[in-house]
Amino acid sequence: MMTQKKQGSLAAKIAGLPKLSNIELHKLWRDLYDKEPPKLSRLLIIQKLAWRIQEVTLGGLEEEAKAQLDKDIRVLSRNGSIGKPKIEQTKAGVIFERIWNGKVYRVKSLEKGFEYEGAYYRSLSAIVREITGQHTSGPRFFGIKSG
Repeated sequence: MMTQKKQGSLAAKIAGLPKLSNIELHKLWRDLYDKEPPKLSRLLIIQKLAWRIQEVTLGGLEEEAKAQLDKDIRVLSRNGSIGKPKIEQTKAGVIFERIWNGKVYRVKSLEKGFEYEGAYYRSLSAIVREITGQHTSGPRFFGIKSG
């Protein structure tokens, strides 16, 4: 588990990226990737550096996720589509975040169900109904299921 001090340090590193000059960003790229930076926009360089800093600090994708991505790439290359995403029960502790009508909504996945603003819900859809007042697919609202 990541300590608050480590979390703060990670957040500070990422928040400081836009303040760096292009020369500093390119040096950081070389340090983190051990190769020359690609010709990308400043924004993309910053985004990729932020990803890499998190990856180095927290560890990269799990092997299972890498294998699934490799499989999806092969299927996409062959078929032009990877099909409908399969929604499985998420691991406890996963945070879903959505900005809607200018407000940020965060939901935490539990062993069974979800937590939103300190209350327990059995489904994401119930939380979305609470947020929007409408019956809408929770997984679709939080971007884990395509529309």
